[in-house]
Amino acid sequence: MNDFSTISDSRHRLLDTAQALFHERGYRAVTMQDIARELGIRQASLYYHVPDGKEQLFVEMAMRNFEQHRIGLQAALDRADGDLASALRAAAGWFTAQPPMNLLGMMHADMPALSPENNRRLTLYATHCFFEPIAAMFAEAMARGEIRLMQPDLLAGSFLALMDGVSYSSEHQPGTPPRRVMAEAIISLILDGLRPRDAKGD
Repeated sequence: MNDFSTISDSRHRLLDTAQALFHERGYRAVTMQDIARELGIRQASLYYHVPDGKEQLFVEMAMRNFEQHRIGLQAALDRADGDLASALRAAAGWFTAQPPMNLLGMMHADMPALSPENNRRLTLYATHCFFEPIAAMFAEAMARGEIRLMQPDLLAGSFLALMDGVSYSSEHQPGTPPRRVMAEAIISLILDGLRPRDAKGD
């Protein structure tokens, strides 16, 4: 586990600035000069903080972001009432309350630009922080007999993709409903399917 509680305020400011730029433009488009300019420091001074350059900064930023989500998501799931509907609403509530992060876009566009070692490191950590808690939520619902047997990892990936879609729509498509409203529609779809609520079983 990574302990980011001991990071200095200046380090957090550096990571916050880098995170905003990486999110807005993508890893490839951001330069160290862009980050230094945003911070109001010389580019040479930036290398004092991250001697290995942009990739080191991106990895540290992503690891901190993933860990923050892991802690918040797990806390939300721990507060749920013990059934799938409550757990889904807790997870969705956490994601929709956070700034959009475009997790899948990061994994498919940004991380492949890193070294194989760092790509693998971040992929494993994203799995630990995002996919594993959600997969466990679905596996526990199956064990309780609430839902039919399926692959928990597949369900987790689908749920996270839908939450990512909610964030993307809220950020890039004017006039979309509030994120919590879209999330509730997704939860209803997961729990009830597409049939009318009064439809009888086959």
